[in-house]
Amino acid sequence: MQHKSSKKIYAYWNEVRNGGFAPNRFDIEPVKIADILPDVFILECHDSSTYRFRLAGTRFCSALGHELRGYNMLDYWAGDDREAVQSLLHNVVKDGAGAVMELSCGNGDRERALFEMILLPLVHRGRTVNRILGCAGALNLPYWLGSIELTELHLTSFELIWPAMTPTQQPPVTPEEPAVLAYRNTPASVVMDRRKRFHVVEGGLSKRLD
Repeated sequence: MQHKSSKKIYAYWNEVRNGGFAPNRFDIEPVKIADILPDVFILECHDSSTYRFRLAGTRFCSALGHELRGYNMLDYWAGDDREAVQSLLHNVVKDGAGAVMELSCGNGDRERALFEMILLPLVHRGRTVNRILGCAGALNLPYWLGSIELTELHLTSFELIWPAMTPTQQPPVTPEEPAVLAYRNTPASVVMDRRKRFHVVEGGLSKRLD
């Protein structure tokens, strides 16, 4: 993780989960992360190909040129990148991993901005993860960012973060849908996609986010 917003939201998420699988959606207090709310978003998982924005911070919406609420996260990606992002989202929802991605985003005029995005699972209704707490922060700040819509998103690198768990706490990999990364109860192992480079890191609003 490079961006200060990524580091802050991960630290807060890790604190709130308090050693559990993932924090409850209703335990997230916006006031605790008030300074990074413009970069924060929440996704709702409807099925394996639909991850809709429940809400999104103003800075991230401004960068993409429109209000993101109701849009499917996967619709911003194409080809192999869409497949890779879908697999990462699967890891977050089904396996309880955190995902960190670096994005290269174009403005249609051969100019690009770099973003770091982090995705973290939230428990909703019992032990079911169908919400994702996310944050997207710009790693560089070209003068036009926020005034010219970003139209091309490309995945340049990514990693999965497995928070520290005992073997009995670790969730199983769902066999029906292949994940980008697999792991065992012993120290994290990685299955490498032929296109991407992986690095596994072992991790150990006053309104409510919806």
